[in-house]
Amino acid sequence: MVKKGQEVQLEGHKLMYHVNEVSKWLNEEIVAPIYLEIGPINTCNHKCIFCALDYLKSKGKSLDKDILINSLKNMADFGVKSIMFAGEGEPLVYPHIIEATEKAKEFGLDIAITTNGVLFTKEKIEKMLKHLSWIKFSIDAGTKETYSKIHGCREEDFEKVMDNIKEACTYREKNKLDSTIGCQTLLIPNNIEEVEKLIIKVKEIGADYLVLKPYSQHPDSINQLVLDLKKHDKRLTELSEKYSDEKTKIIYRDMSAQEIIDKDISYEECHGINFFTLIDALGNVMPCNLFYEKSEFYYGNLHESTFEEIWKSDKRKKVLKKLHEKGCSNCRKGCRLNFVNKYLDNLKNKKVKHMNFI
Repeated sequence: MVKKGQEVQLEGHKLMYHVNEVSKWLNEEIVAPIYLEIGPINTCNHKCIFCALDYLKSKGKSLDKDILINSLKNMADFGVKSIMFAGEGEPLVYPHIIEATEKAKEFGLDIAITTNGVLFTKEKIEKMLKHLSWIKFSIDAGTKETYSKIHGCREEDFEKVMDNIKEACTYREKNKLDSTIGCQTLLIPNNIEEVEKLIIKVKEIGADYLVLKPYSQHPDSINQLVLDLKKHDKRLTELSEKYSDEKTKIIYRDMSAQEIIDKDISYEECHGINFFTLIDALGNVMPCNLFYEKSEFYYGNLHESTFEEIWKSDKRKKVLKKLHEKGCSNCRKGCRLNFVNKYLDNLKNKKVKHMNFI
């Protein structure tokens, strides 16, 4: 729940709140990543036309439950602070997601889930919501007909998701939970005319926020759904200002939109991967989602080593060196680590003039 005086910060970055870790990194010490994304399963109950990972060949795999649980404990002990369950598939399809969420919270990790929400049943709401810092539902249309076409699912799933979110909001209020319940729509040509309809529906069911997120083309993705953001920027800004209030924030990610339009990467090296990493359904630990099924960039595998061992390994050092030589010119525009990288690049290379004049 977003309390009075708090904000949902989705643009920019939050690394300035982790000064000890940043200081150690500047001194060339190895620090545990602050935030991990784990894909516990690479199966999905939807076939979204915008899926950035539509090119992947591996399907039907999932992390062994014991490997995952033991790894979560090791991550927490090592100093990892937060986990988001998402990845190549739908995390709620994973048969052990309830136990994984419960154990991760027990170990002291902050936990979040990004989901299409169809499988967020009453049982999962009651057993999982109390352990979640936040949950974000992907709803990429304002009508059931368009939703069905975009998500590659039955039309009934649209109302099911809406009902699940409403049930989660009601359960949260009744039990005085602190979990934030949000929604997101990816802005593509197929849904841009239904944004206002979706905003109205999300406000009606009581979610804390709706993010209007610009589509960013994954370099390896098959789909091509880039939207002319310049054409719609003014309208999206107006809608966010018109409908946003204290109960439900409507957040148009205009900063990310501008970054995609500009396509400008001002740094030569990705420093953000020192504070973030990704784990796929096969247990491979990698820098980010550009490196699915590219084994030469894997740091290691959870079936062979603990997470801490992988993070401190010579293999990871070699991958980081390879990435340094590779540079960032072919990185995804609008990457989640872009703002982090600008901040770290400025710190490390002192690119901001007169830094001591605060």
